[in-house]
Amino acid sequence: MSYWRIRFPVSDEVSEPLSDFLTEIGAIAVTLENAGADAFYEAAYPQQPSWSRINVSGLFDEHVDMDWVTNRVRSSFGESIGSEISSVAEEDWQRAWLAGYQPIRAGPHLWVTPSWLTPPVADAVNLIIDPGLAFGTGTHPTTAMCLDWLDRNRPDGKRIVDFGCGSGILAVAALKLGATRAWGVDVDPQALSASEHNAERNGVLEKYTACSDTQLPAGLAVELVVANILARVLVDLRQRLSDLVCSGGAVLLTGILHDQERDVRQAFHPMFEFSQMRREEWSMLVGIKR
Repeated sequence: MSYWRIRFPVSDEVSEPLSDFLTEIGAIAVTLENAGADAFYEAAYPQQPSWSRINVSGLFDEHVDMDWVTNRVRSSFGESIGSEISSVAEEDWQRAWLAGYQPIRAGPHLWVTPSWLTPPVADAVNLIIDPGLAFGTGTHPTTAMCLDWLDRNRPDGKRIVDFGCGSGILAVAALKLGATRAWGVDVDPQALSASEHNAERNGVLEKYTACSDTQLPAGLAVELVVANILARVLVDLRQRLSDLVCSGGAVLLTGILHDQERDVRQAFHPMFEFSQMRREEWSMLVGIKR
């Protein structure tokens, strides 16, 4: 079987909205690659490269009209955007898809690396997480903020509930950063299975339990609750999440757009005192239970 691949060389700020757009119009997969030899490094994480020019490639079924795809992209991102269309075999695309995933520096001492690559810093705290069907590989700004906070505020000796755990990346990171026990909660059985697999792969399965909310121990209250969901869901769950945090414990709430911050703060007031972090259009609220 063959596919159409369309590649757009764009600036860094265009790459994410273009990637989302290609997915919306039917791309089976999207990859990002460095489009130049002048990769630079962010001051905050000097070992993590950023690219000034990026090739955004979308994979489409061989029956898709690629003139239609090109016209849709140009109508949304400008007529001057360049493109290159080629036919690729399935195995060639799979190799390109794997190559598109690189290690991510998620904090001062924390890296996320897919299993087919060697961690770039051997003595760092290395999470082995593969892209899959459950949300959470470290690339999304909300996940990245949580990981960075966990690395800078080590949960040594603490228990954690990762509510809406997806791949389990946050619970696994917390355990590798010193947490003593973690529960990953999700309504999706596939997410629970993926999180258990990631806990086992990272050597922390004996400290990790994947379960539904109703399967949590009765009366459980822990030192840290992480909820990377959506703002409206956080508001609906305000009492449940609050009950899971012990007095003086912390909650990380994200999946919140900037203009949704106020609603989430008010929903959890006066139970928590909040500070905030922001990355791109996303916010994370860090609350300490009064």
